[in-house]
Amino acid sequence: MITLLGTLLRKVESLSNKIKAASLLSQFKSVGKGCRVEWPLKVYGPQYVSLGNDVVISWNGWLYAVDQYKNQRFSPEITIGDTTYIGNSCHIVACRKVHVGRNVLIADRCYLSDNLHDYRDIDLSIDDNPLLVPGEIQVGDHSWLGENVCVYGNVTIGKHCVIGANSVVTKDIPDFSVAVGSPARVVKRYDFVSRQWRKTNPDGSFCPTAELERSAEAQPPNRAQWLCNTSEVLHSR
Repeated sequence: MITLLGTLLRKVESLSNKIKAASLLSQFKSVGKGCRVEWPLKVYGPQYVSLGNDVVISWNGWLYAVDQYKNQRFSPEITIGDTTYIGNSCHIVACRKVHVGRNVLIADRCYLSDNLHDYRDIDLSIDDNPLLVPGEIQVGDHSWLGENVCVYGNVTIGKHCVIGANSVVTKDIPDFSVAVGSPARVVKRYDFVSRQWRKTNPDGSFCPTAELERSAEAQPPNRAQWLCNTSEVLHSR
């Protein structure tokens, strides 16, 4: 009897959570087909949030579109592209714009914010200092942000990038790059001549390898087909 009662309570709770999530989605600016959000989900300013098709936002997320902070006024946008997955306990905060592209994987406990608190007026608490909004955040299609990644300020992460766990991204990351660290720096890029991922020097140039020196006349790849295959792999996850 106790087991049966427990099962019944879990089903009631699950149904209640689905109803709450559906009610919340109805308040968004736009929602594509097949979207799923897991309750609890905290949203401030749902009228500024747009979701593409088949977006998943996991448990305990927080979307915060800031249209007012004390005497400051903003016009925020949060847009999330088709088939993007956002992990547990992720926070996305926008005063201007945070755009996440298509087929993006965002692991648990990531934080994306286009703004930060000023602190320079020491006669005011940090809370009473204004918000600084240096620009927008853009995350390109097919990219992957590992656990606990933080992205701050005016930053563009290119398409098909990998950002290592616990990294802090404060500057742009070019397409087809792997970046790690705090602050994050590019350590590897895809070489379309040799058709492989290669380590990079601090200035972004490729590190030399004996194998590449022997294959200096390698033919460029069919880039369109490579991108197509990449998209298929990501969709299969």
